[in-house]
Amino acid sequence: MAPCSLSFYILAGFFILFVIFLYGPILTIGILSFQGPQGGLTFPMNGLSFYWFRDLFEQQAVGDIWGSFRRSLILGLAVIITTVVVSVLGGLAFRKRFKGSTILFYLTVTSLVIPSILVSLGVGLLFDQLGFTVRWSSSGFGAQLTWTLPFGLLIMFAV
Repeated sequence: MAPCSLSFYILAGFFILFVIFLYGPILTIGILSFQGPQGGLTFPMNGLSFYWFRDLFEQQAVGDIWGSFRRSLILGLAVIITTVVVSVLGGLAFRKRFKGSTILFYLTVTSLVIPSILVSLGVGLLFDQLGFTVRWSSSGFGAQLTWTLPFGLLIMFAV
């Protein structure tokens, strides 16, 4: 095995620093979550406790975490299924040239360039302006599709 150059070690050091910068806060919060109610988000830790984890499984005054989890799971599955079906059908449609295919392709690519948060907010505003109820199963579904559908279509265009 050939020895590595100095630039390899410098780049490896930068990569390690980047990973620490990226995952360090998550790891820190994970460690500090084992404190009781008297502990904060600072070191040193004030004892060891499963207080916050036990509190997670009890009824919350703010909202129902398991209801939120169930809605998120249902919404995620619906978005996955819709993205896969529409992307596969779009990929099959683009195997042959048809009238308007170039415009449709560029609209799809443009939606990758435009920040999806703007499109998602636009979907919510459009539903509000049209008088539809803004709910997770309507505008939430549309907003999530603005994030996933362009990537699914782009992958299927390449196949």
